[in-house]
Amino acid sequence: SVYSPKSSGTSSRITRDGSSSSPPPLSSPTSSSNNAASSAAVNINTQKPLGWVSGVCRASWSTVRNSGGLDSYMFLRYIRLCFRISITSALWGMIILWPVYSSGGGGAKGWYFLSMANLQQGSHLMWVPTIFLWLQTLYVIFLMNEEYKHYLECRVDFLARGEGVENSQQHMYSLIIERIPHELRSDRALYDYFNRLFPRKIHSTAVVLNLPDLERGSRKRKRVLRRLEKSMISFDVKGKRPYHVVGRKRIRCCGIESPPILASFGGKHVDDDDDDSENDSRLPQKGEKVDSINYYSRELTVMNEKMARMQHEKIELAQKGNDSVRASQWISHAIDRVSTVAETTLSSNTPRDDGLITGFSSSPRRRKPLLLFLLDRIGVDFISGGITYIQQNIDEVVDSVVGATMSSTGFITFKDLHSVTCAAKTPLFHKPDVLIAKMAPESRDIIWENAHVNLGWSRGREWTANMLLGIGAILWSIPVASIQALATADQIAAVPGMGWLETLDGGNVAAFVNGYLPVVLLLTIIMVLPHIFYAVALHYEDRKTRSDVQKSITGRYFYYQLANIYITVTAGSILESLNEIIEHPTNILAILGKSLPNVVGYFATFVMTKLLVGLPMILMRFGPLARMVFIKTCFREKYLTEKELYEVHHPEKYSQLWYGWEYPNLLLVIVICFTYSCISPIILPVVAAFFLGAWLVYKNQILIVYSPSYESGGTMFPMVCHRTLTGLICGQLTFIGYSMLREGFYQALMTFPLPVITIKMMDVFKNLYEVPGRNISVERAVELDMQRNAATAFTTEMYRQPVLTEKSAEVLGGSSVRRFASGDSLDSRELTNVAKVNDSGKIV
Repeated sequence: SVYSPKSSGTSSRITRDGSSSSPPPLSSPTSSSNNAASSAAVNINTQKPLGWVSGVCRASWSTVRNSGGLDSYMFLRYIRLCFRISITSALWGMIILWPVYSSGGGGAKGWYFLSMANLQQGSHLMWVPTIFLWLQTLYVIFLMNEEYKHYLECRVDFLARGEGVENSQQHMYSLIIERIPHELRSDRALYDYFNRLFPRKIHSTAVVLNLPDLERGSRKRKRVLRRLEKSMISFDVKGKRPYHVVGRKRIRCCGIESPPILASFGGKHVDDDDDDSENDSRLPQKGEKVDSINYYSRELTVMNEKMARMQHEKIELAQKGNDSVRASQWISHAIDRVSTVAETTLSSNTPRDDGLITGFSSSPRRRKPLLLFLLDRIGVDFISGGITYIQQNIDEVVDSVVGATMSSTGFITFKDLHSVTCAAKTPLFHKPDVLIAKMAPESRDIIWENAHVNLGWSRGREWTANMLLGIGAILWSIPVASIQALATADQIAAVPGMGWLETLDGGNVAAFVNGYLPVVLLLTIIMVLPHIFYAVALHYEDRKTRSDVQKSITGRYFYYQLANIYITVTAGSILESLNEIIEHPTNILAILGKSLPNVVGYFATFVMTKLLVGLPMILMRFGPLARMVFIKTCFREKYLTEKELYEVHHPEKYSQLWYGWEYPNLLLVIVICFTYSCISPIILPVVAAFFLGAWLVYKNQILIVYSPSYESGGTMFPMVCHRTLTGLICGQLTFIGYSMLREGFYQALMTFPLPVITIKMMDVFKNLYEVPGRNISVERAVELDMQRNAATAFTTEMYRQPVLTEKSAEVLGGSSVRRFASGDSLDSRELTNVAKVNDSGKIV
């Protein structure tokens, strides 16, 4: 049978702002067949429990790329890379290392019989794992080089053709500009400046605005529209017009809002975000009982009028700029006066223009008088420089704290690839911190609520967050160490009434608890971390793109997991490890070598748990299943709108591949592989089985479940490869430390070049593949410009903030709400006249 949830309605049409357009009715066979015709189906036998495996395995890589985009494609390629590393290491480990370790004569038992612990101290057999580590390192570098080559090919092809991008290739011809000076903070000024640099090559410009009032209005209008639809559904089901008391609160759960409830119970006020209902005489006040349909119809009319007026004002402001003095005029004027006095005092030269608007002065500088020269040498120049620095940075404070409307961020769209490539690779201004340009992200990737934030402000908060999260990594060892100490059968048996656990089934249950309970609890507590990192990146650092948020989560999550592996899990706590390292800095490798090999059983159980429990949970999707069951239990389907029904069956949150969550989990397993590949190779088959299962599960999800809402062009792949090589270095250092403990000093000396080689290759890969992948070459750009003229399809609204281009809100309607899907629209004025109510007060 042919099965593809994507082709039967799970993926909605995504607009440029990342929101879903009105979905087709769930029961419409026409829409399903049309979607199926435009999507690639996967041949899956649904009659057998594992019938999906063969169909997923046969699906080609091109099908994966067409289905999930380049981001998902490179994610699956990374899993394949990890599988090739682990399966090759496992195969040769069983052939070479297992016989060597089993005949070592060290008397080790259990997990350690097939490990270096079974070799005698200073044994010549330790040369075997040393050579094995050299070969493994070279093999990893070889495979990564091949994958990097493929990445660069795909990346350049993406930049040239824009595969996987919705609607337009305009983002390939656009730049995002940061740190725009005040003089250029308008569409017209920015266009004139860049048109002077690139004559007749500029298509359009758009300066990002700070629009908190417009965003609040947009949110309220959507809420009013949602409540109007709910009121019409109630009228359609019950046959009588709904009433409610203005100001009563509601509860919203899983995207579904309840009817008005008691005023003293939870939820939000209808007018929490705006007070228009109190200020507009056309609307009743709080406490009045009104007809819900007429009330929300009239309120929607008011909101449409207000939003249209505000949009017109803001668009005019964006085009002309704000000629008024900055919000912090008293501060900036004071600094200007002090700075002018200082410059006049310390220099006899007239002020020179910075060349931004009028060009550079070519007059030679005069030599300073002797007195001013001496004053500079005794520290007066330091005061003058401090004043200048404050003056330069006052804009960041004004933009971020006071909230200036015209931000320092904008977008430039060029008419050809040659011009945009040159602009992206060339400094636009002689000061490095002015007019910072890079390739613009896809418009769906942009978090528009954060797009106006000053770059310097965001970087400062990023530094602060890194410092605090670094301290958190130290303190994170406390809960993890507590889990290891308390999650044992002995501790549970100490609870009154639980003593039977130690003797149940001859002690087998206690052994099972000791083996698995710490692993399960550690996995559970680790799951909290990415949610914290997500909130920090989105709401504290104000990162501007979704892909950048995912990169931030990936990097921080990875280093926290390294702390779990190399310090917290192995040595009890970070504080203890740091104390030991500080007291004996030369023993750092010995500390690693002493602690890590003793917990190989723990990590083998950890990986098996992820294989046997984690991957099936991803495949069965317990999250959306539990959500659907909860909604169907607590809400009656006939009272749900079409949008709510669609969100119940196809929630956008669960249809995405969250790279910030998934990449670190893969990195954790591959780091475990590198750590124990030579010390205890018995773990390698388990790791290889995990990556094989991950490849099958994630390929299945990418093909038939996940529907990406944005596309960054695989930009996360180089960062993940860099973290992978970092894990390889950690494994090499661990082997060196353990070899020294086993008195293999010559073997340790032989291994010392490996970390240096790996670090060098990280830099080589960056220069050969990552940096060239940021832009296409000028030669390729000229060739593409000769083949096509894509600018004819560009629009000036592509990088205009969605809140500025929103249309008037309308309800899909007809004689019945359940016939909304027919496509007939009914605006709010028509809805008000649908029925007149005799006792509804002002609304009639």
